[in-house]
Amino acid sequence: MKLRRFDSSIPKRALVGLQNGSLRYTYRGVTFRKNPLDIALYMKLLHELKPMAIIEIGTLHGGSALWFADQLSTFGIDGHVYSVDIAQPPKIDDPRITFLQGDAMALENSSLNDLMESIRGPILVIEDSSHLYEASLAVLNYFHQHLSRGDYIVIEDGIVNDLRGRRYRRYRDGPNRAVRKFLDKHHSDYEIDASICDFFGQNYTFNPNGYLKRVV
Repeated sequence: MKLRRFDSSIPKRALVGLQNGSLRYTYRGVTFRKNPLDIALYMKLLHELKPMAIIEIGTLHGGSALWFADQLSTFGIDGHVYSVDIAQPPKIDDPRITFLQGDAMALENSSLNDLMESIRGPILVIEDSSHLYEASLAVLNYFHQHLSRGDYIVIEDGIVNDLRGRRYRRYRDGPNRAVRKFLDKHHSDYEIDASICDFFGQNYTFNPNGYLKRVV
């Protein structure tokens, strides 16, 4: 990890365009704030990992949960999506998705915690909550207790540190700082999957160094 920078090689002009488009994008009529690069990378990861459980922290309107459920069906994976948010669940009724309420800072007190023992792997966790350091690190620490060798946890939107404007400065490089702190302690348990992060170029993703694979 010490040899890898956290800034993305996506050109700044392209990054701004991708971000603006992602904020406006919808999937099946539902807000879906993912960019085309990471959509492609997630499809690659889903095909290779074949997760039986996708656990998303941060639901918003439910567009990404719906997309992940559709991708599982497309790949013929009989998996399930669990989407957790502090707000009330969206009004999406889909048997492949379970919406739960919970605080990213205290997942041990959420209804997700009651389900973790029965959730079978492979598991893909996606941390897409507040993008604040404390929340991202809390999610990493929580799932460290539950992930097994071969499972993945993705820390989204470390790209906020490369974006200009006051709205992005308020995150204070939260996702990337959390990954650094976590890997400083658990560097032998995880690896940054460069085959995903660097597939289109060095950290050509909104989740720089954010695709973490449990190796122990």
